[in-house]
Amino acid sequence: MSARGLTLIAAALILSAALLAFQLVSGGADFVPARSADPCEDRDRAVKADLESVGEAVVLTGIDAAACELGVTRERLLLALPYPEERAALAREAGTDEAGLARAIHDGLRTGVDRLEDNDQLPTASALLPSIGDQLGIPQNLVDLVPDGVVDELVPTADVLRWAVDQIDVTAVLADLDDPDALEATLRDALVQGAVDEVRERIEEGLPGPLQGLLG
Repeated sequence: MSARGLTLIAAALILSAALLAFQLVSGGADFVPARSADPCEDRDRAVKADLESVGEAVVLTGIDAAACELGVTRERLLLALPYPEERAALAREAGTDEAGLARAIHDGLRTGVDRLEDNDQLPTASALLPSIGDQLGIPQNLVDLVPDGVVDELVPTADVLRWAVDQIDVTAVLADLDDPDALEATLRDALVQGAVDEVRERIEEGLPGPLQGLLG
């Protein structure tokens, strides 16, 4: 081999070594292709005692459950849903139709409530009442007038969340969706609003006379 050929090989080796060294310094030795999490695996989620956090946990768990039911990854589901053509392709891939996708999301949200309840991760209604009062513009000193025992008996958290899930028109949500990042927030907001409305109605109906209208 000519001296020029040896020089080129040496230069290539030096360049490769330099690139490898740079990758090691940058943490490249730990790089592995990202692998999507299994949506069928139950994940432990931190749930704070406020309605927004509870709603977010239900939706995140529910999207996982829906993806599991459809046999796709969470990422595949979220990326396809906002776009009619992708949504139709996903439905065919999952052996269903667009109505089936909506049912899977609805059922997934119900499963999300069930999982959080089974794992004792749902705060009591009385613990959530301050955040609900805040949503309704009710001062904390008035919220404190409602006995915890009354709240927890009248509005069990899981029951209220299931009722709120059933009020969400998932088909309409998907029809209006145009951003993959918007689905979770849209479902969470709808769930929170439904829960607030139901809690208010149940408490107003069950409170003693002097406290009637407190949350209205």
